[in-house]
Amino acid sequence: MPCHAGHKIAPAKRVSLMRHIRNAYPEQLTNPEKKMRKTFSQFGYNLYEFPLPIFPITKFIRPDKFGQQSYGVPNRRKEKNGALYTCRGGFIDFSHMRAAADWTVYLAFKILSDKDNVDLPQEAGILKLHFSHAEELNEEDIVNMAQKIAFERLVWHEVASWHYHAPYHFISEQSSAFTPEDLYSNFLGTEIGKRIALRILNKREPLSYSQIATEEIQKMITSLSPVQSKKDSKHAYDVVDLNKQRKLPRKEQNKDVWYDSKIVFHDQRYVFKRYMNTGPEIGPWLIPEPEKAGCPCEQDPEVLHVPQSASTGKSYYDYYTFTITPDSNMFYDYKRHKELHPAFSAFTTNHFGQIVRHIHQQMEGVLLPGFDKRNDQNPTIFYTNAKKVFLK
Repeated sequence: MPCHAGHKIAPAKRVSLMRHIRNAYPEQLTNPEKKMRKTFSQFGYNLYEFPLPIFPITKFIRPDKFGQQSYGVPNRRKEKNGALYTCRGGFIDFSHMRAAADWTVYLAFKILSDKDNVDLPQEAGILKLHFSHAEELNEEDIVNMAQKIAFERLVWHEVASWHYHAPYHFISEQSSAFTPEDLYSNFLGTEIGKRIALRILNKREPLSYSQIATEEIQKMITSLSPVQSKKDSKHAYDVVDLNKQRKLPRKEQNKDVWYDSKIVFHDQRYVFKRYMNTGPEIGPWLIPEPEKAGCPCEQDPEVLHVPQSASTGKSYYDYYTFTITPDSNMFYDYKRHKELHPAFSAFTTNHFGQIVRHIHQQMEGVLLPGFDKRNDQNPTIFYTNAKKVFLK
């Protein structure tokens, strides 16, 4: 065995850790998404459901007022959610980030307490975890593995969102699948969740989950150099909004645009650029002309890394199998006896790349080639029957 194998958790210490979790943080062993955070799930602002510009969809978060992290069921009065632009991390969707932090802590604690099998709460199918030889791992390995699994769980949400359709789902969520900020916000949240879990396991602080999580979110966002105001976040969106750029003199227009606020929100093509990189390196999309949002002209992005191997030298996939069995309703409209999406069968997440490529092909058919690339190509001129908002 490798020399660091001795770093695994001793049985007595595992018992002590679990006693600490059950006594001080029992809620973090329960479903981390008893209620979905729906405060902000779209990319952009001043978006409209209908051609008439009424009831705009707009939600931003103040860079100096994040509120308190809650768990399971978000506390709407205390927890602030919305979009925030950061100079080093791009657009951050706080609802995605917060959910990812909760998932990471939940999974870390479940791995410690249930070393063999875990049935995850269902979403668009049956999700099962099986662990093998997890007793070889130390605390940091377990938390890193939880981070990796949490990210895969949230990538599955993006895949499922592309398949949500009536009557299986009340409304289509294709507009929000793999948008430019989603995967980075998700993985950023797992980084925060890792820090929360390690603090709870190692420091034994007399603080609540909400207090620890709120502190770690504040530290992480500060490290990403957030803009100074909601207005700056709006300016960041303006730089990549085709509708806003069209209104500028041609020589002042940014050509690297990602969405069009003039296309109605429920047309999935309003966001015509999507981010589908699932790692192992996850880098943010930073806007061109960052000075328009109050950022330095030259700013290094914060690139994050999906854990791959444990301290034993083995792949984390040697220690867990995450099997997803999709609900067949994702693919069919049984009322009309019609296939809406090419179906795929049960898979394990070490083959997630194949599933993402499967979705990529479908998205390319709708959003047109180049939809996942940063460039000056505007596909909307080729869109047919796109409903437009009657804006000046």
